[in-house]
Formats: sequence, C-alpha cells, structure tokens
Amino acid sequence: MKKIIRPLVGLIKRQFQQGAQPVPFVGTQPFMISKHRNIMALYDLVPEIGSQHFVASTATIIGDVELASQCVVWYGAILRGDLNGIRILNRVIIGERSVLHTASSLPNGMPAVLSIGNNVMVQNDCTLYSCTIGENCFIGYRSIILEGAKLEDGAVLAPGTVVPAGRLIPSNQLWAGNPAQYVRDVEEKDLNQLSYIIGNQFSMAREHDYEYLPYNSAYLQKENSPEDSNPELIATFRQYEDWEEGSVKL
Repeated sequence: MKKIIRPLVGLIKRQFQQGAQPVPFVGTQPFMISKHRNIMALYDLVPEIGSQHFVASTATIIGDVELASQCVVWYGAILRGDLNGIRILNRVIIGERSVLHTASSLPNGMPAVLSIGNNVMVQNDCTLYSCTIGENCFIGYRSIILEGAKLEDGAVLAPGTVVPAGRLIPSNQLWAGNPAQYVRDVEEKDLNQLSYIIGNQFSMAREHDYEYLPYNSAYLQKENSPEDSNPELIATFRQYEDWEEGSVKL
C-alpha cells in the first residue's frame, strides 16, 4: 500500500512547491489553477479594460494598456505598455502568443503609442511594435509590424508579412512578403471572410469565458470527486497522511 500511495502524495506536494494549486479530481486527472498574473500594474501604470472582454488566464497585460469593450486576448498573448501606451478600441482579437509592445520614442518624432482601431483581427504569433492599425484590418499569422508603420482602414496582411518601420499600407489593399509588397485590392469576399472569422472568435471566447465562472460545471467536479467516486481511496490517502506523521501504522 505504501508503494501505491507514496507517489501520489509526492506528486501533490511537488504541485504545491511549483506554485500551482491542485483542486478536486475530475475522473483520474487533477485540475491545476495557475497563479499567473494576467493583468498587472507597472508602478502607477494600470491597465484599463472595458466590458464584455475575455483575457485568457495565460495572457499578460502590463502597464499603460487600454482595451475598450468586446476585446479578446487569447492564451500566451502579451500586451506590454511599459515604455509607451497601447490603445485598443472595440471588437479587437489578439491571437495566441502575439506580442504588442512599444518604443520609448520614434525617429520621426511621432508618438510611439501602439493603437488599434475597431473590428481588427490579429492572428497568432504576430509582433506589433509602436505601430498604428486602422479599423477593419486583418493581420495574418506570424506577421511583424515595426515601429512607425501604419495600416489604413481595411488593410489586410497575408500570413508571414513583415512591414518595415515607417511603411504605410494603404486602405483596402492586401500586402504580403518580407518586406511587405502590394498584392491586390481587397474584395468584398475578403471583408465577408474577416467578419466571419471575427464572429467565430467571439463565440469561442464566450465559451472559454463561461468555463471560468464558478458555477459552470462545479456539480460535475463534485460528482467525480474522490470522496464521491471512491471513498475507500480517499480514506486510505488520509490514513497515509496520519502514517507519515507517525500516528498510524499501515
């Protein structure tokens, strides 16, 4: 019995030491609660986030960052408003592992604030650095937009596009490549696809947000907890704890 219970106790202790807090078992796998600070002030710079938003548990929003309503920041994304501010308007989606950060100043003397207009999709693994994004823009996977660059309203970047510093992407045009080059004008079907993708992203964000509510599936956790599903196991586990303290012999 000792050989069976000791590894289980050791596993739980290691989880506590690593900064994660185990919660009741669901089936045979333990849930872990992350203590990651996804919204963090930097001195007196405090993020401001509007209503109806979803910020994933492993995303990071730091310092002088303003998000308007209905914004989604997916897992692993970083918004770092330390050297300058980040301003994001309504219905903006920041994909997984994308990084938004700022410079202290720009060579041309323009403000180094990173700004994003309404109804914008930033897909996964993108890097935006002190740039300006207009409304109804679409930024494809792994794109990089450097300091001082500007995307006018309706601009679209294909996946992997690199926009050099100070480059202007005109309104309603599709650009691609490294460095970015003009491909064609944006068509009506492109706008419809953008609207469809953003709608799907918001629907998915609502599902994820629901799972963080305390009343979503708590009854399932209770129903599948060790006390209910296997009372003999939990009794043995508690007996082993007493044995470790020297009060009980197995």
